[in-house]
Amino acid sequence: MERRDLARRSLIAATHRLLESRPWPEITIDDITHDAGMSRTAFYQHFTDRQDLLLTLFATLADNLARVADAWMTGGDDPAAEHRRSLAGLTELYLTHGRLLQAVFDAAVSEPDVAHAYEHLAAGIVAATADGIRRDMANGHTEVDDPDEMSRALSALMERYLLRSFGREPFPDPAAVTDTLATIWTRTLYPHPPEAGAAAWSEAARTR
Repeated sequence: MERRDLARRSLIAATHRLLESRPWPEITIDDITHDAGMSRTAFYQHFTDRQDLLLTLFATLADNLARVADAWMTGGDDPAAEHRRSLAGLTELYLTHGRLLQAVFDAAVSEPDVAHAYEHLAAGIVAATADGIRRDMANGHTEVDDPDEMSRALSALMERYLLRSFGREPFPDPAAVTDTLATIWTRTLYPHPPEAGAAAWSEAARTR
């Protein structure tokens, strides 16, 4: 590995370490370079400012978030079980990287580029979730009046709950967090077991 890559990775690792104990607004470039054992001049050889560093960290994490969130979009006979697996993956990701996501959330208040990156990711997850709901409606697994609004509501609830759970210590039991989210999503979208299929939805519609 080239020396330049090692230096860049050292700065990134130092930022992750600092975020485990301090909120982003309190972390300075001097703090990062001191933890990494580098000079302030060296920092600017890799990043233009703190925002550039934060966006670099977020870009990699955003790809992982999108992949985990999309895991239930592949289709199947038991969407509730698939979604639970996806929620477990998201919980684990927030447990590991929640402090970074909290930093991005905090920075988005005053830094437009960070806000744009965060909102772009959130919008993508909402759109993908709405597509998944429509797919499950077409397959007779669920019945929703407005897939887009349902997706916005559930995604916002999930985002805030996970961030409040793992953005800062103390952290709750990850299994309990996954169970809570799975209960909310399942009871909202999939109140009938998979074998009930479209017949259950037809019966529910007749008795309304």
